[in-house]
Amino acid sequence: MLEARGLSLSKGGRTLLADIDLTLRPGELLTVLGPNGAGKSSLLKLLSGLWQPDRGDILLAGQPLKRMRSAELARWRAVVEQHPVTPDGWRGAELVAAGAYLSLDAGRPRVDAAVAEALRLSDAADLADRYLTRLSGGERQRLQLARALCQLLLSPQPERYLLLDEPTAAQDFAMADALMAQVQALTHELGIAALAVVHDLNLALRHADRVLLLNDGRAAGCGDNREMMQRERLEAVYGVRLAELVHPEQPWRAFIPMPGQTPPPA
Repeated sequence: MLEARGLSLSKGGRTLLADIDLTLRPGELLTVLGPNGAGKSSLLKLLSGLWQPDRGDILLAGQPLKRMRSAELARWRAVVEQHPVTPDGWRGAELVAAGAYLSLDAGRPRVDAAVAEALRLSDAADLADRYLTRLSGGERQRLQLARALCQLLLSPQPERYLLLDEPTAAQDFAMADALMAQVQALTHELGIAALAVVHDLNLALRHADRVLLLNDGRAAGCGDNREMMQRERLEAVYGVRLAELVHPEQPWRAFIPMPGQTPPPA
């Protein structure tokens, strides 16, 4: 498991996170939701090891994260940042192959196979030979997902973690839905544990196994999707009235904000 206990973080005199607890297990997709400034990206940076908390502990497969070197950490987890750098002059397959930087001793055939499989799993095989400068932001993000998958596919570790910071930000609604469906399927099929910071309530509603709600740096709840994605709870976190839509023939729900209307007092 990836486990956080009592995480707190402040920067510039402002509290970004306070007393956050969570557990991320292999085989599940945990989405992190909350208003802007709630601390979502800060939490991901702590869990990935890019930042260190002021207080609290993070354990990765039972080991303190702060004691793991970068190369060791990269064999357990892969990160897709919100605004990743994409080198000029590279083609899609070259970006994906960058995920094999710790596994070059695995041999060229195995690395090539991992690149091909990562492209297939991320539905990005058609982007392999295209230059990154000629791709849309959404297409580059799919390749970044493939790069992270290539890293994990080549990992020898028994547990693997995929951390995604707003992976759907540059996607249209159909591509965003497909990407989140792919991530959830990967967790179930490959036993990878995935944590994704998202803004779209309905993406979390459709694809998350569990949900962590953040509000002003604190946890407003963490649990099963159906338990957390309740209209009253979401209205309290976001401070806006929500309309809840229910499909007449399918077990599908969706939330739509109602601008100008505040939720009733809790």
